[in-house]
Amino acid sequence: MKTSSALASLRQHWPFGIVVLIGAVFIFTNLGTDYLWEDEGDTAALASNVLKFGVPKAWDGASFLDSDHGARLNRDLVMVTHPWVQYYLAAGSFLVFGENTFAARFPFTLAAWMSILLVYVFVWRSTGNRWAAFSASALLVLSVQFLLYARQCRYCALNMLLICWLFWIFFKLKSARDCALFVLSAVLLFHTHPYGLAPVVALGGLSFIHRPLVTQRRWIMFAAPAVAVLTLPWLALSSLASSGSALNTTAAESLGEFFERCTQAIIEASSVTPLIGTVVLLLIAAFWRRPKNRTATSSASPEPNETALLETNEMSILLAVLATVLLYGLATAITQSSDSLWLAGMRYASAVLPLAAIAAGIVIAKVSRGNSVTLFALLVVFGFTKLAQLTPWVAANPSGLFKIGKYSVGAHVPEKLVDRFLGSGLLKYVGDLWRENSGTVARSCKFLRENAKPGDVLIVNYGMEPTYFYTRLPQAMGILPQYSVYQRARELGLPDFVFGVDHARWIVWRSAWETGPGYAINDVLREIAEHGGKIVTVMEMEETVWENREDIHFHRFSDGSYLFPRTQTFPASRIARVDWPNE
Repeated sequence: MKTSSALASLRQHWPFGIVVLIGAVFIFTNLGTDYLWEDEGDTAALASNVLKFGVPKAWDGASFLDSDHGARLNRDLVMVTHPWVQYYLAAGSFLVFGENTFAARFPFTLAAWMSILLVYVFVWRSTGNRWAAFSASALLVLSVQFLLYARQCRYCALNMLLICWLFWIFFKLKSARDCALFVLSAVLLFHTHPYGLAPVVALGGLSFIHRPLVTQRRWIMFAAPAVAVLTLPWLALSSLASSGSALNTTAAESLGEFFERCTQAIIEASSVTPLIGTVVLLLIAAFWRRPKNRTATSSASPEPNETALLETNEMSILLAVLATVLLYGLATAITQSSDSLWLAGMRYASAVLPLAAIAAGIVIAKVSRGNSVTLFALLVVFGFTKLAQLTPWVAANPSGLFKIGKYSVGAHVPEKLVDRFLGSGLLKYVGDLWRENSGTVARSCKFLRENAKPGDVLIVNYGMEPTYFYTRLPQAMGILPQYSVYQRARELGLPDFVFGVDHARWIVWRSAWETGPGYAINDVLREIAEHGGKIVTVMEMEETVWENREDIHFHRFSDGSYLFPRTQTFPASRIARVDWPNE
């Protein structure tokens, strides 16, 4: 009887089974085909060094790898600015599957896929409404931005999984065990990315002002000190040991600039999630459900259809989502300029994506009132069009630029009119699952693997980490005298080629990053010529900038197209061979 009862219970969730299967296809298909792009290469290269040294060192005896010119490193050249969870997770995957593209991405894609499961279970267990749970998980799977984050060797997918776990634990926080799990999920979220403290503060603060969460309040008072002890020292130590935090964050210089940043943060969140549609749908539903004026002789007791639109748990979840979204926006606005937010998108606040799907799923289910036609119609609107996002509502301004006095913010407006209203990005994403998205990194690495000899020294002005991950060629000119770690690197006895051209055999010069590392191509050519080297260009290739960029607004598809206008194009990049006398 128990077995048949369990099977009957599972059968009622069959629609979710379809969603989770589609999600698996979208996330795992040909995971190792496309080369890692620059930020992914950073994670993979440092994870590889974790296997060698136990910590994410930027120097492994052959190449120095830190795209921030050593600002993120301590005196032992160990990464200390960014927490380490992503590096150890990738290192564990390398240990099992070997050091390859699939292994680099697999644990993060698994985390993203598990977040689909957790979204469903959380909403179903918290509200008792399996159609709300189905809607939330379906919207997550249909989000191109979620899918792009899911297939990255980077912290974004971990943020999305851990925020779902944090919410689940918070809403059943009634015991010491739950309290310990809340601390664990909060600490892991922080050590995935420091902005992970934002949802912890949001949920803790809400428990003190929202009466239905009074039970959680008691346990939050126990959890808060433990979370602080296990997170805040990292911020202090990383700030003392490196200058990376100061380099990658900027404070607003005026109240107007801070408002500009907050506005940009709202634009980024509402451009890739259905937050606007959720709010509008909720307001419409609340207006329609307002009771009509009754006569004095009418009964004072409410009719069944006059009950509250949302149950207590549902209201608490929506308030928690709102508080978390606002805190993430505040955290990013405090530390990032509006230009930086425009470029980074939701990278730092990727946890907002599953939360927005949860909120939308709950509201869609409540508004549909059990009517499957209404529910699926709303899912089509939210999942296959952009009407629930900001994009269509700024479509009349193709530039996306909005000025407020001396301040300005930028919305992301697709180049084609149809893309401003329909979710055509999903079709392009699915089509790319079976095609290689080969860009500059892939082409240069393939050439070097075919033509370079082991031990050949390479100069590359951008994409050092993925290039080293795929070729294992030592890299010259990795540390210049103006870098903060220059003197320390000299003290540690790094070889001469790290500081100059020293018999470099190959040059990969990316045109989009002409002076990125602090020197231009003419500086390289002059120094090589002074040392007697001769340079011959052997290959030119299209400069694709970021071919596998995780932000949909800058993502390049395999056919070379972009959904959003490219801000700039560049001349061809090139590979050159250097010949030295007597060699």
